[in-house]
Amino acid sequence: MPARQNQDDFNAQDAANLFSNFQRLDPRMQMIIVALLVIAGIVFFIAYTKSRHGSSAPPAGYAQMLLGNPSDATDSPSNHDNFLMIKPYFALSFNDSKGTPNWVSWQVTAGNLGKIERKKTFDPDTTLPIGFNQIVTRDYNNSGFDRGHMCPHSDRAANNEMSNSTFVMTNIIPQAPNVNRKAWEQLESYGRDLVTREHDRLYIIAGPAGKGGRGSRGERQTLANGKVTVPAACWKIIVVVPEAGGSDDLAKLSTSTRVITVLMPNDDDAVGEQWAPFRTSPGEVENKTGLHFFDRVKPQVASAWRTKVDRETIPPARARYYPKEN
Repeated sequence: MPARQNQDDFNAQDAANLFSNFQRLDPRMQMIIVALLVIAGIVFFIAYTKSRHGSSAPPAGYAQMLLGNPSDATDSPSNHDNFLMIKPYFALSFNDSKGTPNWVSWQVTAGNLGKIERKKTFDPDTTLPIGFNQIVTRDYNNSGFDRGHMCPHSDRAANNEMSNSTFVMTNIIPQAPNVNRKAWEQLESYGRDLVTREHDRLYIIAGPAGKGGRGSRGERQTLANGKVTVPAACWKIIVVVPEAGGSDDLAKLSTSTRVITVLMPNDDDAVGEQWAPFRTSPGEVENKTGLHFFDRVKPQVASAWRTKVDRETIPPARARYYPKEN
């Protein structure tokens, strides 16, 4: 008899013996064994799924994603349009089809701020997997749109390493000059004032929405022959947490926590110095983007935040000198 047939007969007899022994057990023991097998199967399935699709969980204690993962991004190289990049000073979901982040998330504390001068050049992100489009600084040249930081240099100006990390093209979107240099920059400065003057810590998520904006050279849908999508709007959510009360900021969050949400058109003709008129609710940004914010926050708190529109009185913006970008 062939060796393979002998092996098949042995396996069949072995299985029959196991089943016969199982039948002799009392019903309670049978139920325990079945339950253990089901649990083992679930554990195996979860481990298998994570190995195939990557992980959406940030490292333990990672402050840059304290509020969650708005798009359930993963670090699987096959996830081209929702690729999770966990960097030392911010995190993001990169969209390879659009050449921009879907969102960027970061924390701002007093220790992040300083006087380091901004870097003069922007770098491609060489940490992207093979096969992803490399966005380079010349893709924005003469487009009428600025290279607009999501996590800004000035939120990371404590030292050169922190500051330079923000000049990577996966942290950049095409912004109309009057957005980037005026209202958006005024909002960034206002946030840093909360950190330095009010002794707060900030948890920020920002990104683009839609397609088609108006820069200094008119309307554009894309840049670099379709490589980079020009967004129709830019949004930012700032959750303000007091330094006082310990280091567990997640535990401090409540329905009364201040949440500042801004959604402004990416339009050079529609935006000036003032950012306050563009305040809205996180739920409105979710409707525009399909993202889902605050998944690490208590459900009742997150639900209250989604309808919140900040009503604090904002000091008048002051006009500034804005250097021209190439």
